[in-house]
Amino acid sequence: MIGEVDEAVKILEEWLEEDPGDPIAEHMLAASTGCDVPLRASNAFVEKTFDAFAASFEAKLQSLSYRAPDLVAATLADTGLVADGRFEILDIGCGTGLCGPLLRPYASRLIGVDLSAGMLAHAREKNVYTDLQQCELTEFLRARHEAFDVMVSADTLVYFGDLLEFCKAAAGALRRSRVARVHACEHAVGEDNIDYRLELHGRYSHSLAYVKRVLTQSGLTAEAESAELRNEAGAPVAGLVIRATKAGLTSTADHAEVVGWKHSGCVREIASVPAG
Repeated sequence: MIGEVDEAVKILEEWLEEDPGDPIAEHMLAASTGCDVPLRASNAFVEKTFDAFAASFEAKLQSLSYRAPDLVAATLADTGLVADGRFEILDIGCGTGLCGPLLRPYASRLIGVDLSAGMLAHAREKNVYTDLQQCELTEFLRARHEAFDVMVSADTLVYFGDLLEFCKAAAGALRRSRVARVHACEHAVGEDNIDYRLELHGRYSHSLAYVKRVLTQSGLTAEAESAELRNEAGAPVAGLVIRATKAGLTSTADHAEVVGWKHSGCVREIASVPAG
């Protein structure tokens, strides 16, 4: 394993010598060395990675028995929200729109936001979104105060290390009544003594203690359940599905937020293709 990491570092350093500033090489070098780890993946990394990955994205995830969208939808249903087409819903980091068909029955408006134009092009083909926006997620949320009843995200916050600014912006974009939010991300198993870490595969994992603390600081409370998001490197990728509520509100059908984080401990690849 150490030899493989050393070899990966060598390759990435040679890559940067030939192409200084390449966002993918810089990000993966930080993941491999643990040095100069960014607070979140750069816009350039996300755009370049997923524009190149868009055409094969869904086929790749199908081969991994990807379950995050179904988990998100099931958790949303468990909040008691009725699929009667009356909610304004935001799909955060919508990618190719895998969550879209599952969310559409709940939505009067279904908005998708993502940084990758290539991914959004595939989402558009599903004909379930009323609007698709290319924008950085935190920036998008900050500009939309109490704009949404429901917000979901499947495997998007794996590209954020520090979650505080995102969670504050997301809490601000939720309406004060009939609110729900659902996310899927990676969880650092047994690592409550850390906040987050950038894994060798280039995605971030977070401790449950950190996630709960950040949600509390954002004016939200949370409940967590374990889940397996997909298979990777021959093993199930464990995760968390977290349902959060506005502070001071009861966890009812009209006042729920759900967030999922992936367990990092089950992933062993040096530089795998990002899972979403």
